[in-house]
Amino acid sequence: MNGLGIVAAESSADSFKFFASRPVRIGEYVVVETPEGGALGLVERSLITSYSIATANTYIEAAEAGKASSSNPRDKGYKASARVLGLVEKLKVGVAYMPSVPPVPGTVVSEASSELLSSIYSRTERNFVPLGSLLRNQEVTVSVDINKVASRHLAILATTGSGKSNLLALIAKRVSKVRGTMVIFDYHGEYSELKIGTTSHVQPKINPRELEAEELAELLDISSSASRQRSLLASVLTNEVRRAGDFWEALNGALNGIMNDVEKSVEDVRNAQRLIEIIERARRRKGRIIDPDIGDPLDQVRPNYINIIDMAELTETQASIIISYYLSGLLEDRKQAQRQRMSGGEGRVRFSSPVIVAIEEAHAFLPADNHEKHDATSAASKVAREGRKFGLSLIIVSQRPSKVNQDILSQMGSLAVMRLTQPKDQSYILESSELMSEDLASYLPSMNVGEAMLLGQWVDLPSIVKVEKVEEKLTGADIDAVKQWSESQSRSGIAREDTSEFIKGI
Repeated sequence: MNGLGIVAAESSADSFKFFASRPVRIGEYVVVETPEGGALGLVERSLITSYSIATANTYIEAAEAGKASSSNPRDKGYKASARVLGLVEKLKVGVAYMPSVPPVPGTVVSEASSELLSSIYSRTERNFVPLGSLLRNQEVTVSVDINKVASRHLAILATTGSGKSNLLALIAKRVSKVRGTMVIFDYHGEYSELKIGTTSHVQPKINPRELEAEELAELLDISSSASRQRSLLASVLTNEVRRAGDFWEALNGALNGIMNDVEKSVEDVRNAQRLIEIIERARRRKGRIIDPDIGDPLDQVRPNYINIIDMAELTETQASIIISYYLSGLLEDRKQAQRQRMSGGEGRVRFSSPVIVAIEEAHAFLPADNHEKHDATSAASKVAREGRKFGLSLIIVSQRPSKVNQDILSQMGSLAVMRLTQPKDQSYILESSELMSEDLASYLPSMNVGEAMLLGQWVDLPSIVKVEKVEEKLTGADIDAVKQWSESQSRSGIAREDTSEFIKGI
């Protein structure tokens, strides 16, 4: 290990400041001796001070001081703050044991070697999978505990374009390699072309017989302001209609009955006619999604596969209903599987092993200000609270953590935080999770694409990593508008030329 600095005048058992011989980068690892042995520290803050420029009050003074500073190696001071992660010898065996006595001021601070960091971060046990390398030392592979993802929940938080969908695709790739089961609710078609071996692309389906009247109204695109139409739909959605051999025929028959009833008001007759038209339109547009003959939609989800549920054709409200329906069904199935496993009983279960569910755009489906009656928030809250006991875990992905339901976010045992520029989002993470320090939060706007802070139970220690690129993920990158415009112009030119030649020949 190379000497890097000297512990400053004051230190504590969990953090220390040090004067450095060079500029120190946030995310570097250092080692310092304590009375109980060597301790590993993560640099969370770095400062450079010029003593000459510090006294300047005008531009001219600053310019002159700058020239003097550049030729005087004593003028600049480098100072850094490090969080103590634990005693080195304990960390080597996977135990984060904190020293009880701070490092003594004046103690030498050294750079952590690649060998030491690899012994801590490059875990090779079966339940650990690689996600990338340390940002400040790319010789060191960083592995995460996939068992913790499958039992303790994970939040991936980042602005658009920072690489969060690539990280989710990488997790899916690693889960696929160990033949795990995963369900990704894909609202924007980010994973429509993901091909990682055990991928299954699922068309979301839902059985209207199983829905409440308001939920069916949402799927049929009946306006939320059309209260009379919704009330009329509720009145005809009887148990007899639900059990009918032909659901749509029975529903339309009930509406036709209203239209032919001379005692009904003109408004009821008009609304019944409008409902028939709405139902017919919805059947044409969404026949693949709303299917009364499907049985249980969960049968489409394949165990030991990465199941991509494509919701690109749905509105947010409709997608929320789909998420709620699948989450509730998955939780009940896993409860049944666990009961059978404990009691030795028999019965049909679809998923005999744990399932990981990922929800993209979580701020839209699990909102902080949840006022909608029919959405995924209550189902996701239940999974966040109970899923751990039954082998059903959540991964929530969002670009606006401050808009995600705090009760759900606070139950995420692990975090992957990438570039975040909104102060409100940074503050929200600090309030929701004890895993993030103020110094690390202040660094979030400076992170580059593909860089992530890994915190919580899926890593032995906090780390800042460069996430591996998933080449199998073909969609989700920024659009090259200039290239597409150029190609469109070329095609238009060819088409005009072909038309012109045709006209000349007439």
